[in-house]
Amino acid sequence: MLKKPLAFLSLVLFLAACALPSSEDKAIVSALDRYEKAYFQIIGKSDNWPEERDTISTALQRINLQYVDAVDTDLLIDEAINGLQDTNSSIESPTERALTALTASLDKNSGYMTPAAYKRYQENLDGHFTGFGFRIEMRDNRITVITPLEGSSAKEAGILPEDVITHLNGEDLSKYSFQEAIAKMRGPEGSHAVLTIERPGVDTPIKLGLVRRPIDITVVEYKVDGTVGYIRIHTFNRKTADKVDEALTHFSEKLGTNLCGVILDMRNNPGGLVNAAVDVADQFLEEGNIFAAINRGRSFSTENAHAGDRINGRPILVMLNKGSASAAEIVAGALQSQDRAKIFGQTSYGKGTMQTLYDLDNGGGLRLTTGRFTAGGGISFNGTGLNPDIPDNVVKGESTLAPIARAGKALACAVSVQTAAAMNAQ
Repeated sequence: MLKKPLAFLSLVLFLAACALPSSEDKAIVSALDRYEKAYFQIIGKSDNWPEERDTISTALQRINLQYVDAVDTDLLIDEAINGLQDTNSSIESPTERALTALTASLDKNSGYMTPAAYKRYQENLDGHFTGFGFRIEMRDNRITVITPLEGSSAKEAGILPEDVITHLNGEDLSKYSFQEAIAKMRGPEGSHAVLTIERPGVDTPIKLGLVRRPIDITVVEYKVDGTVGYIRIHTFNRKTADKVDEALTHFSEKLGTNLCGVILDMRNNPGGLVNAAVDVADQFLEEGNIFAAINRGRSFSTENAHAGDRINGRPILVMLNKGSASAAEIVAGALQSQDRAKIFGQTSYGKGTMQTLYDLDNGGGLRLTTGRFTAGGGISFNGTGLNPDIPDNVVKGESTLAPIARAGKALACAVSVQTAAAMNAQ
């Protein structure tokens, strides 16, 4: 069983919003006055202005108080005004255009979500959404596929990790923020679209037709493989920790004291909810730090392990690659830093920043970078990633079982005949 229940919403995405000051500070009041003048000059009078001003005010106060670095309110309002003037934007609401431009100026992981996008995002945390079926991130200002999801239209169409999505139905996506591009790619079930992608090693852009489908995300897969307990964690959402708990119970029932060790496979895991990562790491630690988060030079959040290692000190090997990020790196970093596990594979992506979601009165949401992580008491992995203790690269054309077999060998445990055969076949 889990050592502590998932009783609180995500520290990353659903941290309870602390109360904002009852009055705006002078810098924000001055900035809002300037924004109001620009709004009336560009947009004109609006019956909804008081509500729209309140929404902008709330966003500014939240950013001013809780963004990871100190901000210049005047520069933020300049960006908001630029958003008002962007008549080429697909966003009809002037306030939403302003919020989109304002938050996009902070960093690539911060952004504004419209009410519809915010609702979809929260649904995603329960493991269900409608779409093409891939995990993507903004890398070097390009929309990059981390991995297609099993059973999805993206998988069937042949989309691969590292593909860069450049166009949707012929429209260049580079002019949009990451959140805007995601919104553009959303659509009703059964709707079709053509994606243009650039693929490493392929000179000519590739066009692929996809259909949007309901997707139920497989959060965790597990199996007994010889004397190894193998757990593949695809993402960290509200179900992840319970599924890992279920896997460990299964290993105990099937192997008992014959369990040699555990492989945690988090390749191409882009992360997710930090509290889920905490509860996964906590199942393998007796004590010590799991993560700490720093905001403007000060530690404002830390999580330590509770006594009770579910596998009683048996060895752990964590499989990572360059698609492993964020919450996956927190788990791996905590276990590695405390000498509880070795990392097998490639250097991870290096996304060591915390994002927190905040509600807005218009039904939308802010996704703000509010901290930088360290894991297990180690140094920050942001921008550098976690280095493997045992380097390993997938060989093109090899069986999917082959790297798992090599991991089992490095763990000094006996994998199944089928898995071992995949390695020996190379």
